[in-house]
Amino acid sequence: MRWRRVERLLRQQDIAAMLGTTPGVAASILAARGVHPIDFGIGRSRGRRWLSSAVRQVMLDMHEAAQPKAKTARTPHHPPPPTFARPGISSHPHTK
Repeated sequence: MRWRRVERLLRQQDIAAMLGTTPGVAASILAARGVHPIDFGIGRSRGRRWLSSAVRQVMLDMHEAAQPKAKTARTPHHPPPPTFARPGISSHPHTK
């Protein structure tokens, strides 16, 4: 018999603790990132639940977005060196 891994469901208080915010802010963060709860309705041990894998992915995405980006090296702008005509050499090919 092969066992399937069952996805864990998290309550609003659980996601608030994971994200370090209040329950309302945690739910709005997940909603802004496209993660919506599964609603089990009214009653004891029911209510809205979020998939733990989706919450974990949002946390990883937020962490990656908060990391400093590598800066590209600036190329210093130097004006071109002045060109001087050498004596005895004409700049126009037909004049002597």
